[in-house]
Amino acid sequence: MRPARIIAIVIFAAAVAVTGCTTHATAVHPAAAPAPPVTATPDTVVAAPAPKQPTRPVLEVAGSVLADGRYDGYIRTVDSSRNRLVVDLVQVFHDQAAVTAAIADGTSRDAAQYLSVYVRNQNPRLRTLPLASDLRLDLRGGDCEAPVNHQLAKLAADARLMDGATHTYYFTLTVAGGAVHQVREALAINAC
Repeated sequence: MRPARIIAIVIFAAAVAVTGCTTHATAVHPAAAPAPPVTATPDTVVAAPAPKQPTRPVLEVAGSVLADGRYDGYIRTVDSSRNRLVVDLVQVFHDQAAVTAAIADGTSRDAAQYLSVYVRNQNPRLRTLPLASDLRLDLRGGDCEAPVNHQLAKLAADARLMDGATHTYYFTLTVAGGAVHQVREALAINAC
């Protein structure tokens, strides 16, 4: 090789090494990477900006069974003829955690300071869950002695209630053996 060509290659290699520029894919800057999922415990709140959601919810039918436990969610559909619910799981924050989560999601400090409950819905996935034969409905202002079909009608009506763009109620579901055994209704908005 000619000395001029060797010098040019060495200078080019040094420039690449100094600037880090190559024809290979570059790493994503950490600030541009997606935020890790947000988890909340009663003692701590770790907040991240809410990711953009798809415009259409995804309905999961196969493999929709949840592990045994309690889950907060919005009820999207009450299908009493097939004895099932379609549920959108949410995160619920109370008191100071509600204020902190609302501010993290973009609510102004002035608007968030009086929140006693805040519901965050980051995932559009819908789950279809069967209702257990021993289903218990604890609805606000409901008649626990009413037949189940009347209680399910009230549940469906309450699930549709909105305060502007905010759901009036969220529901805590108790799931065991893949079926919903209890539904407890709670206010998703401030009572006053």
